[in-house]
Amino acid sequence: MMRYGPEYWDKYGTYRTPIAFHLSLLVLLRAYFIWIIAALSRRPELDIMSLVFRSKQDFFSALAIGAVAIIPAVIFCLRRPQKNAQSAVRLAKLWRFMRWPLLVCAVLDLTWLIIQAAHSYYQFSMFLALQMVVVLWVLLYLAKSRYLTVFFNDWPEPENKAQSK
Repeated sequence: MMRYGPEYWDKYGTYRTPIAFHLSLLVLLRAYFIWIIAALSRRPELDIMSLVFRSKQDFFSALAIGAVAIIPAVIFCLRRPQKNAQSAVRLAKLWRFMRWPLLVCAVLDLTWLIIQAAHSYYQFSMFLALQMVVVLWVLLYLAKSRYLTVFFNDWPEPENKAQSK
């Protein structure tokens, strides 16, 4: 396995989170972010939801597909030195396998976009094409990135171990 130097480490001694990983989470959880933005806008004349989703079924399908990526996102948010060494070990074991739910979510998302294109009889839609390209980029990034293999195998040491060093 390739090792990366100190310029890739954060203040906790773990590998820094790549920006592309944040963007991948944003793409995979885009239905939730659009939902939050629509809820916060509260402008009836500007219906953001109808601009992005054709029907309620499309919206709920996008939420269900994005739900697969919520667990890795939550565990990623907990990626800090833990006070309890046992919880740190449990989270580290879980974190090691969180690439797979993200890959599954990206495959499901791309499949759903292809099904949406088929329902419109493959009539070209710029919005749908852009989504497909971005989700395909996320899928390739999650599958091929060497840095992500190191990133998913790394977890911060518990606080009591970090303070004793």
